[in-house]
Amino acid sequence: MAEKHGVFIYAEDCDDFSTTGLVGDLKPLMGTFTEEKNGTSEIKIRIPYDELERWKAAKVGRIIRCEVPVRIPPVIENDEYANTTEAIQPV
Repeated sequence: MAEKHGVFIYAEDCDDFSTTGLVGDLKPLMGTFTEEKNGTSEIKIRIPYDELERWKAAKVGRIIRCEVPVRIPPVIENDEYANTTEAIQPV
């Protein structure tokens, strides 16, 4: 199994993401994830050059798999947001 926080590149028509992709686990030099509410999610990564030229697999249209932060949506009960936090008691 691959390490966490790696970047994996798959062919455009791939439907099996249980492998390590076309070139294995890439360790990016940097990565950012931005997300707009009800809009675009974008990942920007910088992949280092290496002797095996694995960076060449990063082409337009290819699929990238990597970990991104996830926010937990609030619980909705009776068409209203439910309180999903616990009260903090003063010490």
